[in-house]
Amino acid sequence: MPIEIRELVIKTEIVSSHNKSNSAAKEKELSLLRKQVLEECKRLISEKNQENSYKR
Repeated sequence: MPIEIRELVIKTEIVSSHNKSNSAAKEKELSLLRKQVLEECKRLISEKNQENSYKR
């Protein structure tokens, strides 16, 4: 008894320009957030050092 197997495999990849620009926007947001966090940390460290300089 012969058996016939038919198989069709379709591979697709969807890439939209919207996702690429969205990714770039996320990178800019992350960069801005990192910069803000670093500036805040530097400010806090500076303030803490000024407070400590008077406690000698």
